[in-house]
This record gives sequence, C-alpha cells and structure tokens, in this order.
Amino acid sequence: MKKSIRKGILEIRKNKSSDFVNNASNTIVDKIISLDEIKKADNIMLYLDFKNEVQMDRLVNKLKSLGKMVCSPITVLDQKKLIPAEITDLEEGISISTYGIREPLNTNSHIDLKSIDVVIVPGVAFDLNCFRLGYGAGLYDRFLENIRTDAKTIGVAFDFQILDTVPTEPHDKQLDMIVTEIRNIL
Repeated sequence: MKKSIRKGILEIRKNKSSDFVNNASNTIVDKIISLDEIKKADNIMLYLDFKNEVQMDRLVNKLKSLGKMVCSPITVLDQKKLIPAEITDLEEGISISTYGIREPLNTNSHIDLKSIDVVIVPGVAFDLNCFRLGYGAGLYDRFLENIRTDAKTIGVAFDFQILDTVPTEPHDKQLDMIVTEIRNIL
C-alpha cells in the first residue's frame, strides 16, 4: 500500500509544471514565515528540495535575513542518521549527496539537535491527522524521536499530497502541523 501511494504521488509531483511548483512554493513559504512557531524560533531545520518538492531556498534566505540559524540534514545512510548542519550559503556552502540531494558541506557547523526549535519536514504524502509517508528509509522518523519534546514539527506539501489517511506504523511520528498552498492542517 505504501509503495503504491508513494509511486502515485511522486508521479503526480514529477509532472507538475515549474510555474505550479514556484507559485505554490512561494505561497507555502509566505504562510510558514507568518507562523508564530517560526517567529518564536531561533534555530530552524529544513530540507533542501529536489525533484519538484516544495522549494525551500527562498525560505532559507528569508529566515537568515531575520537572524535565524538555519540548518539542513546531512544524510549518513549507513548509520541511518541525519546530522543537522548549518546552511551558511546556498551556493558555496552546499554539496550534492550521492542521492542528488543538496546538503550543507560536512565542514559546516554541526548543530546539536536539542537546540532545534522547529523542524520543517518533507514527505511524499501526508494525512489529515498530521502523519506523513516519507521516502521509505525511516530517516526522519528516527531523527524526530530525538529532538526536544517541545520542538515543533511542520510538514510542508502541495495540497495534492494530502490524503485522508496514510498507512502508519508504531514508529511513525505525528507532526504538529502541515502547511500547503491551500490550507494549514493542525
């Protein structure tokens, strides 16, 4: 079931026009910036988008201009681990991982995950109960188990990625909120 949902949603996302992705991403970024959780946060972790995900570069620049520390994960796949590292610069401070995903350079400051106030979480699909269906490696579920209990978790997605329910397992973490271009799901 998870595989067929992943395949279907990723196929739809792959076929979205760059205009749709840009416009919807800008709307989502504006909505995120206006959230109290973001205004109160000092340290924010987000992902660097690829393959038609909600675009994050504008959010990175906006948060940095507001004096926030922004980090993104470095993936250590053999340890099934995400290591948050500061985004110093979206061009000079970024490398491309083996999966073609942009990541901060390993030489950038690694961030103590207990200092992170908000985690902006990617996913393939989300549901109305704020559960997510990821890419299948379980990296974010493991990561989210270890953040502070008062840290906020915000899923971001295009509205077509929202389903009534996604299949969940006991280790799946429920997010605090999901933001799409159309609605916020709490």
